[in-house]
Amino acid sequence: MANIKQMDIVAEEMATDTIEQIYQDCDWQISQFLPEACEGDEYTEAHSYLVKLVARHIANKLGVTTNKYYDE
Repeated sequence: MANIKQMDIVAEEMATDTIEQIYQDCDWQISQFLPEACEGDEYTEAHSYLVKLVARHIANKLGVTTNKYYDE
């Protein structure tokens, strides 16, 4: 049982690091989809959409979703 708890702690830390990396990668990639003058809400919404889209593709590839088109 102790190993499972330790694995959960490590997995949570890895998830946090992975999400941070996804955010950085999306920051780097999002500009190719937006006009140069884009800022504020438009940028935030596009960035948020891309992050969720990446997460959905990861979940689908890992087989942890029941509906690959589920949009929340």
